[in-house]
Formats: sequence, structure tokens, C-alpha cells
Amino acid sequence: MAIPFTFRQLGYFVAVAQHGSISKAAETLHVSQPSVSIAITQLEHLLGQPLFQRHRGQGVSLSPRGETLFNEARHILTLSHNLLDNRHQNGTEVEGRLVIGCFRDIAPYYLPRLVSEFERRYPRIQVSMQEQDLAGVRQELEQGKAELILSYALGLPPECSTHVLDELKPYALLPVNHPLSGKPALSLAELAECTLILQDMPLTREYFLSLFWQQDLQPARIHHTLSFEMQRGLVAHGHGVALSCTRPAGDQSYDGAPIACVPLSDEVPPQRVVLARSPSFPLSLPARLFVEQVTGRAFST
Repeated sequence: MAIPFTFRQLGYFVAVAQHGSISKAAETLHVSQPSVSIAITQLEHLLGQPLFQRHRGQGVSLSPRGETLFNEARHILTLSHNLLDNRHQNGTEVEGRLVIGCFRDIAPYYLPRLVSEFERRYPRIQVSMQEQDLAGVRQELEQGKAELILSYALGLPPECSTHVLDELKPYALLPVNHPLSGKPALSLAELAECTLILQDMPLTREYFLSLFWQQDLQPARIHHTLSFEMQRGLVAHGHGVALSCTRPAGDQSYDGAPIACVPLSDEVPPQRVVLARSPSFPLSLPARLFVEQVTGRAFST
């Protein structure tokens, strides 16, 4: 019996699911938007159910039937591509696409360099990077919308496979004229007496507060912000103190105001920066090549 769908239709469907947008998928695939729309409509007609929920002006999201098909389509496409591509594993002629999810606070420190090195070696592999908060990268990993994620090893599913790329110790950020800024190290008890500028993002928020809670401490006052750079700017201009694991090359805010960075005197375990994958989905050849180039070894299966 003839198969009633094509690999191209499945590929277009997977791209739309990963990007949450027909137009973004078409741009990534270098095809016209109507071509992608027609392929999705054909699959929906074949299955007799909608695969996406359309949100006016906000892209699309998978329907319950779409979620099931996405998992199946990822497996089919990855296995079929690997069957053809394994013979070219060490050659620059390898083609394909790779979607990497990344925690937005640490992505700028690692991904631009790693992806540039990878694309120089494999110029025919197109890499898409999707920035999310910690909860978002976990969701992308669990749902298979990203083959790999670069994130802190914080809140990840216990069954996922990881390679540790770096370890970062938390440190304090203070205004340079703060009474505590000249000390060689600071305790969490000292910081708890100050206004804490806290990034209001899932898991990030809980992680930094847990450092205080583990010592039966509670910051005197908390001021929430949504971004790392706003956090640094508020600290630099005297609105409070903060904690972070990532540290830009220059200790100053966007507008050039200086920031004092002081290590913690408490014994706090470092945050691990990891490259992670879900065992629920087979890795494509582009993903395997990326892992091997970045880590020097393959993920265990």
C-alpha cells in the first residue's frame, strides 16, 4: 500500500512545531509560506483532525493530535536521515538542521562561539537557536522541540543525558559605593539585610532564594526584574544587591556604570552548565556531530 504522506510534509510539520510559526518555519526551510501551509493542510485532511491551534498574531501551538504526531514524525525523520547520513559522518558535506534550546542568561557566553565553530566545519548544517528561561528550555527538551539544550543543570528531567561544559559559582553584585563592596567575600547573612534585586523567572527565582532558605534566612526586601541586564543596571545605580552565576567580561551595566562583584564566603555548590538531550528522541546526525565537537565524545545511549 502506498504511504499517503511524504517526508517533506512531515519535515514541514516538524519545523512549524519547533518554531511555533508557519512563517518562521518557511524562512528556516527556505521555502514559500504557502508551501508549508499546504503541506500542513494536507496532513490535517489525511488524519481528519487539526494538528495546530491557530492564535491570531501569536503563531501556532500543537493540538493534542499534533503532539502525538510530532513525537512520531521526529522519530521517523531522524531515523531515515541517519540511515542515509551515517556514511558521511566525518565529511563536511553532511546536510541537515539542528535546533538548540538555550537558557537566555548563559547562551551569549557559549553558543555564538560553539555554533560558529560547528558551522565552519559543517557549512551545510543549519543551526537554529531558541532562547528561553529555564522552564522553557526544559519544556523544549521534554517536548522534543529542541534536540539539544544548553542550560544550567537546574530543574532538568532526571532521565535526560547531560555533558557538563562548565561550573560557575554564585557571587554577589553590589554598587561600588556600597558599605559591603570593599570586603574580600560576603556571607548570605550580610546580603539578606539588603534589598535583593531578583530575576523573576521560573527556577532562577527559586534557586537564588533557596540559597538563603537553606540557612534559614530571608532577604529583608525583594525587588523583581525580568532581565539580567536590568538587574545589573539597578544594582549599579544603587537600588539593591544581587546574586548571579554568570559574569560578563566587564563589571559594568549597559550604561557604563561600574558594579562591584564579590565572591561568597558561604560554601555554595556551583551551577553546572550542561549540554542536555532527552532519551525519548533519537539524535540526528547533526546533533551527534555537534555534541562530539563540543565535548569530544558522544552522548551515551
